[in-house]
Amino acid sequence: MLAALPLYASEVTLSGRVVDEDDTPVRQARVTVRASPPEGTWDAVTDPDGVFIIVLPSPGDFLISVELEGYYPLERKAVRLEASRELTLALNTVREVFQSADVNEKTSPVDIGQAQNQEQLSGTEVNNVPFSSSHSLVNSLTLMPGVVQDASGATHVNGASNNQVLYLLNGFNITNPISGQFQTLLALEGIRSLDLSSARISPQFGQGSAGALAIQTEGGTDTWHYTATDFIPGLDLKSGLHLGNWYPRFGVSGPIVRGRAWFSDTFDAEYNQSVVAGLPSGQNTNSGWATSNLLHTQWNLTPSNILFTDFLINNNDQNRIGLGALSPVSTTTTLRTHEVLISLKDQVYLGHGTLAEFGYAHTNYSSTQTPQGDNLYVISPEGASGNYFVNDTQSASRDEGLVHAYLPQWNFAGAHQFEAGASGDWLSYNGNFRDTGYNLVGLNGQLISQTLFLAPARFQVRDTQAAAYLLDTWRVSRRLQFTLGVREDWDQLVKESAWSPRLGFAWSPFSSSRTKISGGYSITHDAVTLNAFGQPLNQVAATTSYDSSGLPTGPAALTTFAVPASGLRLPRAQNWNLNLDRQIAQHVYLTAKYIRRRSSDEFAFVNELAPEAPPSLLPFPNGTASGVYQLTNLRRDDYDAAQISVRQTFSGQYEWTASYVRSRALINSVLDPSSPQPLQTLAQFVPMPWDAPNRFLAWTYLPLPLKNWAVSALADLRSGFPFSVRDPAGVVAGAVDSYRYPLNFDLNLAIERMVTLHGYRFALRGGVNNLLDRPNPTAVNNVIGAPQYLRFVGNEGRHFVVRIRFFGRAGHDASLH
Repeated sequence: MLAALPLYASEVTLSGRVVDEDDTPVRQARVTVRASPPEGTWDAVTDPDGVFIIVLPSPGDFLISVELEGYYPLERKAVRLEASRELTLALNTVREVFQSADVNEKTSPVDIGQAQNQEQLSGTEVNNVPFSSSHSLVNSLTLMPGVVQDASGATHVNGASNNQVLYLLNGFNITNPISGQFQTLLALEGIRSLDLSSARISPQFGQGSAGALAIQTEGGTDTWHYTATDFIPGLDLKSGLHLGNWYPRFGVSGPIVRGRAWFSDTFDAEYNQSVVAGLPSGQNTNSGWATSNLLHTQWNLTPSNILFTDFLINNNDQNRIGLGALSPVSTTTTLRTHEVLISLKDQVYLGHGTLAEFGYAHTNYSSTQTPQGDNLYVISPEGASGNYFVNDTQSASRDEGLVHAYLPQWNFAGAHQFEAGASGDWLSYNGNFRDTGYNLVGLNGQLISQTLFLAPARFQVRDTQAAAYLLDTWRVSRRLQFTLGVREDWDQLVKESAWSPRLGFAWSPFSSSRTKISGGYSITHDAVTLNAFGQPLNQVAATTSYDSSGLPTGPAALTTFAVPASGLRLPRAQNWNLNLDRQIAQHVYLTAKYIRRRSSDEFAFVNELAPEAPPSLLPFPNGTASGVYQLTNLRRDDYDAAQISVRQTFSGQYEWTASYVRSRALINSVLDPSSPQPLQTLAQFVPMPWDAPNRFLAWTYLPLPLKNWAVSALADLRSGFPFSVRDPAGVVAGAVDSYRYPLNFDLNLAIERMVTLHGYRFALRGGVNNLLDRPNPTAVNNVIGAPQYLRFVGNEGRHFVVRIRFFGRAGHDASLH
């Protein structure tokens, strides 16, 4: 986009390209030119080829600065222009630092070139802040104000279900096509940035009504870099001396062919063993291990052709899944998962301002869930017993192809930058289910009902999805920009094509350019998850009810599922957003925003034979009559949130941020973690199980007076999540989710020391999580009449954490890893 300037007889043109250390074009970099001595300021934003053009009114001495989030800024480079001139400006990629270098220079929030509503985290930030389970990429997402995590570990973005967000790794979809959930393990040390877009998002992103999370990983350079974290195993004294949680991570990057090809490889391993309060010794621990490795390469085939590749492999083996104060060892399962991703993306500059990207990725997912035995599961007022009823093997694959093109800039009433693209997904899902069944027991131990799953089921579901989109970024002037886009999605299983308009604006109302007002409207759609269409092919459930004497009240009632031959629609949401960004001082920014989302046509199974049945918290709603559950579009979600946040950065990697979010997340269905889709809809809206009306979040990483010492802290205060209470028969008593857990408050504190030992650099950290030893329960007895009714359990307690990080040779790699 060009700065709009009048033409003078003596004007000169400064043009050129912005590239990174691997000569890859850098898009959306802000190039600023200031006269020396100061007489004016001119700027431009680089196009997809990294090209910028700035027309200056006369020759003279100038200072050039370039900045973009994720890169070290180029500041006040002096240049003398006596005639038009071309320059190549190189930016170095930000990597986590060991000494005081400016790594938090993000693109200013008041820059109108920031077209989307985004929350962003850098790799440096997720490694500096002491959040709970700080080895976990999923847990790091809760450092964003609109993201919360439920007791099962699933993340929820802006009040949405986990399957209502699109997750991308270097541009490719990595959500599980069976459930739509994000389950990929990645080493934090290999992350360059996490960019969460919501409300007004680019039409490039689909299959996520609540937004898209783009994960960008580190690349290699001509310089070798090494990192190692937590490579020494720890000990745990909670339940006798034994190996404690251990999360070793290793990374190496460097050249394959200097000046032409580079690689980055990060390895992440986990061994965890946790102790559950309230269970007897020997029966109160669960353990597991996982590994992940990501190899990322870049090949500059020619000056105008760059090839990127990724190879990711995940393995996860967890024992005693579901262990809790109300769920003993016998009720737990063993879960094994496996994931492989292979991707290629070719970026080609075709000349005349046209850049095209072609990509292909193949992903495999598999999981096996095995109970501790074949006994029936027992649901009683005192908690669970027996063996869990789910016993299955599932696998899925996704073949994804995409093309994305940046077209030549076109000038009409301003500058127009067009983007166009298309994608196609070919999905396959195989299920093998051997579920057993469960008994429902009353207050006095009497059998209320028994549900058995009949003959084992094996099935396959296939789907094809396609999309196309067009985006116009229209820069009317230096202070006003519009984004106008449209997307079309098509799905073979639903047999529907749906359009998604995307509209946005950004306006800088004052000449100081320190204030930006932005907003927009969009229609977004969710991906079709394959488990919804596999459910009718799964096992049939047969429920027998019993009277007080223990005799059956009648024949078994069958529960079956069906998908209509036609009439289904793609789940959709209408999104509105309004932001105010204000620079209140140097490196201090204030943001206020409002988000409104209205989701409709979401999938839910509804019992056609008893649509008015009272809400139930059982895996299958209990009843004496058979049920035929039809897949419908009757689920509705509402979300509103007002947020205010402030952020300040300092020299080096130091900063602090604080935010408050007031929100509400409502749904017209009963959500149960054991069911892939809701089985009951309601006449009224009720809170989501993860609804948190009030949340205050603050974190910081600051230097201490002593050299090479730093302190980091996290404070996370939110409303307790809602829950329902039920009678012994499983029927909800009162309104759904009308009770709440106590206020949840985490305060984490850590101190870090940077040291050099024998020419190698290390960072040593010690800290305390849950410093105030708050209960923060994760489970509750919700059965009316039970001896422990409304007793909260699951207190993690205060605990100490230690981390050791290795950054390589001090002389060789003093500022980067």
